Amino acid sequence: MLVVLTHDVDYSIKGPGVDHILKRRDRFEEWVIRRVLEEGFNPYFGIPKIVEVEEELGVRSTFFFRAYYDDNETVEGYAHVIRDLVRGGWSIGLHFNDPNNIAEEKALIEKLGVKIEGTRGHYLRVPDFALLKRLDIKFDSSIAFSKGGCDKRNSGFMRIEGVVEFPVTFMDAYMFTYDRLSEEEVVPFVIRCIRRLAEMGVKLVTLLWHDNSIYMKGGRVYPQLLRELSREHELIDMASAYARINEESL
Repeated sequence: MLVVLTHDVDYSIKGPGVDHILKRRDRFEEWVIRRVLEEGFNPYFGIPKIVEVEEELGVRSTFFFRAYYDDNETVEGYAHVIRDLVRGGWSIGLHFNDPNNIAEEKALIEKLGVKIEGTRGHYLRVPDFALLKRLDIKFDSSIAFSKGGCDKRNSGFMRIEGVVEFPVTFMDAYMFTYDRLSEEEVVPFVIRCIRRLAEMGVKLVTLLWHDNSIYMKGGRVYPQLLRELSREHELIDMASAYARINEESL
């Protein structure tokens, strides 16, 4: 199985602020809260931790950045992060806010010197695929046919208006909310589901793990999940998966 690794960066580099974090302190271990209070640590900025984990395993993923964030910050705050990711072999996509404003949002990120070829809608808003094609977007990952369970419809890929669509097979938030999985149940669930999909002939699944969840209870199992997946499957970023599809090797 090819497992496509992706991350949505939903918060600006400044994070949501201390008050927001303290209201949700039950989501974090106490050492995280201590660092927040004593050092100004932002646990919602999980990119460095994710990179560390993936680097250790020799795998790469795709990070989808929003152009405009809810606190009026823009993607420009992530300029140095994005450049470091690209230099390290990770790929960058646009996590668009407004399906009607994709051209402007794409242009803002591309001002940072990175070519945007992939998109995902914030809240999985589905784009106009004909528009994506006109904007030279090669692939998208905004569709989820169901919000939970092990659904074959959310696996593999499809072509829509000349754009390759990667449905979201697994999302951290969905597994904890809709599937009501405990932290201990997530890794076995994903492993079992992938094996079941493989028996149905599926060759590719897409994983969405938000960078802001990596320090949270539940979301912190990402390193364990990757280690387990890497024992049986090939882990790859979405841009590389698209290239493989385009070469007709999938």
